[in-house]
Amino acid sequence: MKTLPNEYNFLTPFRSPNLSRLGVKKDGGYILDKDLLQKSDFLISFGMAEEYSFEEEFLKLNPKNRLIIFDFSVNHFHYIKELFKNIRRIIKLKRSFKDLSNCIKNYFNFIKFVNNKRVNFYSKKVASQLSSEKEITIKKIFEDLVDQDQKNITFKIDIEGSEYEIFNKILLYEKKIDQLIMEYHDIHLRKEEFFNNMRDIQKYFYITHLHANNYRNYNSDGFPINIEVTLLNRRFFDNNSKKNLNYPINNLDYPNNPDLNDLKFNFNIS
Repeated sequence: MKTLPNEYNFLTPFRSPNLSRLGVKKDGGYILDKDLLQKSDFLISFGMAEEYSFEEEFLKLNPKNRLIIFDFSVNHFHYIKELFKNIRRIIKLKRSFKDLSNCIKNYFNFIKFVNNKRVNFYSKKVASQLSSEKEITIKKIFEDLVDQDQKNITFKIDIEGSEYEIFNKILLYEKKIDQLIMEYHDIHLRKEEFFNNMRDIQKYFYITHLHANNYRNYNSDGFPINIEVTLLNRRFFDNNSKKNLNYPINNLDYPNNPDLNDLKFNFNIS
């Protein structure tokens, strides 16, 4: 258990009795407010790779739920390339037919998922400014792909470092967003940026949960290098000043990498 320096105290999450897990009990599952999930019928998801149980479970919550996903790292070409890679490795006796079978199964699951009428999938990178046709901006998403009267949006962002660049653009649409889940990466290198982002976002949202991604370790002062942050819009959350000081939380949090122990930390508030 790492006790954090006092400079991190402004990140201490407010206690919410309604936190619930959506998605697998490893990397790809996230913590949200259950009551707000019941009000939300629209999910914007940045980043899914080959693990989209979070998005699948969101659809199962309500037959009216819809979502849009942006991820340039995964598409049909990605899966076809993996199929041929498995075939070549079977020939070289480095893979088994079971591996090939799993690869085919994963591809068909992907096809089924992205062809769901309630899913709009875009193999694009989310960027602060456009520099190619393979990119899309926050402004274009909200102006062209989200209904103008759409509110009660749940927003998930896991884009391997690009969250820093698009952060301020998201805040322009905070009135439409009920809750926001973000994974911040490389905090050991971008601590000042992370602090600035968190101070800005708390003008509109309360932090209600933190979880360290244990694929990376602690930085030099004991804070995790990569951290998942759950935020609730201030207009929905009754701040009673009670805070959760110790993380992870039993029966709610699970290691992103199941083969490693979860990273433990607590805030130094008396």
